Amino acid sequence: MSNEIVVSESAQQFLPVMSMATALQRYSMTVEFTKQIMRQDTDYGIIPGTGTKPSLLKPGAEKLCSFFGLSPVFVPIDTVEDWTGEQHAGEQFFLYRYRCELYRSGTMIGSGIGSCNSWESKYRYRNGKAKCPECGTESISRSKYPPRERPNDKPGWYCNQKAGGCGANFDVGDKRITDQSVGKVKNPDQADIVNTVDKMAQKRALVAATLIAVNASEFFTQDIEDM
Repeated sequence: MSNEIVVSESAQQFLPVMSMATALQRYSMTVEFTKQIMRQDTDYGIIPGTGTKPSLLKPGAEKLCSFFGLSPVFVPIDTVEDWTGEQHAGEQFFLYRYRCELYRSGTMIGSGIGSCNSWESKYRYRNGKAKCPECGTESISRSKYPPRERPNDKPGWYCNQKAGGCGANFDVGDKRITDQSVGKVKNPDQADIVNTVDKMAQKRALVAATLIAVNASEFFTQDIEDM
């Protein structure tokens, strides 16, 4: 058996698709577009705790796609919609995974995959606040002062009118307030964020595809805040 390298008659397929001059011009235009058109904290931004490389945001991805004449097509590749929670121990669960394909003149230039699900921390939980026993709004605050009629008592609770409450006052040991679950609690209305989760999956796929298609990974990384 020979170890000779066989040269294909169609060796043209192994050559670059653009000249050096074109590649340099493309690179230069991407740099200038980033500097002159894209805006920090709108099109891209540095996520605290993730290093110094800025993350590409959805508006920036859309601008880059427009600049390079790319049209996105979102292809669903996985969907889970458990509206009753029957398949997940009684808790609703929603997952969406898309492949974003970027086309120019009918040719796919690049693609990327993005997913999102309702059990990600910022969707699965919310910051629970105590509800007022009188009006039902989440506007209970701890008072700094004891009741006027009982100045020797410990400061109690009040329903903050500035937060939409009714202004009612409650004793410090009122179990209607102290027995409530507050802080990080599971979101009881996950069905309300289905559209948000769906759109977030598409957004992540778009950013991933854009970074590949326009060779922007040198300048940006994936939107780490959403991962």
